[in-house]
Amino acid sequence: MPDNQNTDLIDYSVNLSDFTLRIPGEHFFCDSVSLPPMDFDSDEEAKKFIENFVRDLFENKNFSPYPVDQLSYGYFHSEDSDRVFVYACPLVKLSQLGWQNLEVFRRVFPSFISAFGKVYDEPSVLFLLEEDSLSILSFEKGCGVPTAVYSMSVEEEDEKSIEIARGKLLSLIDLEHYQVIPDILVAKDVVRQKDGYFRFEQEWLKGSGTDLELDQTTLLNAEDLWACDLRTRDFKKLESKRRKQAAKRWQYTQLWSLGMAAIMVLFLGLKVFQVKLSDRQILASAMGDEVPLVLESKKLLDKLEQNQLGGIDPFGAISRLYPFLGGSGNDLHVWFTSAHFESRREIKIKGEGKNIESINNFLEKLETNKVAILKTGSAGDERRKIRSKGGKTIFEVEIELIEQNETSQLSNTITSETPLENKEG
Repeated sequence: MPDNQNTDLIDYSVNLSDFTLRIPGEHFFCDSVSLPPMDFDSDEEAKKFIENFVRDLFENKNFSPYPVDQLSYGYFHSEDSDRVFVYACPLVKLSQLGWQNLEVFRRVFPSFISAFGKVYDEPSVLFLLEEDSLSILSFEKGCGVPTAVYSMSVEEEDEKSIEIARGKLLSLIDLEHYQVIPDILVAKDVVRQKDGYFRFEQEWLKGSGTDLELDQTTLLNAEDLWACDLRTRDFKKLESKRRKQAAKRWQYTQLWSLGMAAIMVLFLGLKVFQVKLSDRQILASAMGDEVPLVLESKKLLDKLEQNQLGGIDPFGAISRLYPFLGGSGNDLHVWFTSAHFESRREIKIKGEGKNIESINNFLEKLETNKVAILKTGSAGDERRKIRSKGGKTIFEVEIELIEQNETSQLSNTITSETPLENKEG
């Protein structure tokens, strides 16, 4: 938001702490003074030296007809120059003109302040119009500190008044040395930026020159501008310190607010996580309660699938196994003593064999001919047991029949465990 500019009648109902007051340049006597050679270890030491140099300058009666404590003064210096530009106005004159209580404003500058710091490739003369004050500033090549500044009051809307003042001001400058910029720069809003700079917005009065750069915005460091401020040195030191502390408090407040916001977001996030975790636990519990029902449903679906295929068919299943028992008639190599059907395809068989080799041959033929496969346990071991006991070779095996394309049409009423005839019977 731009700072308010000065006008002839200041509206004191506004907050003057946001108001940048620019006093017309014709009320100041100005000079550009050479600095003695300086060699300091830090910028702070250099600034302190220049501040004292300017004060001593105004205390010199040969330089200023007024005592320094009766002056409102300021100065401008940049690192690219060995000169300092100084300006001052008697306090009594400012009071007579109606500018009092300067401490209430954000900043107090002369009207020509926004042209400071501009650097040109050739020695140049610039005209600056700030409301009803027209100033002429001369600059050496590559230096942002003006060599001279003169101002006159004009009527801003009166072109003739501006042209007359322009001619008078040009007569004060050595035109053989300087190149005159043909247009007049018009001062506009002043904006205090968050990055610590003042942005002085400016535009050309006519803007018709093809060699004129359109963007004439000037950026000046807020800290350096304290030297340009017209108020007392003691006030500027205290006010600068106060504003820095206020800015730090504001930063701390913002950081605290951000921290509290982050904690609140974290707290809400934990609450949401707890709610979601609780919901998941409830859902898991509910799902756990549903597991038996799911298992029962699966068993029912398996049973329905078996019924659709014809149900459990013990005789049909045994008949598919019979050709691979080995031997013939009453001289079988392998025979069954019982068969328990877990499902249509899953069968647990107990039986005997002439020897271990006969039993293994029987099981191998089932897999080779794709009639059945041996079931395996969780560890991957086949579910078969063969052992010799009392002169007999007995076995117990679990197999899974491989479905045939055709469906056997046999009786549905049958026991789940069917004793079979042994070898002798």
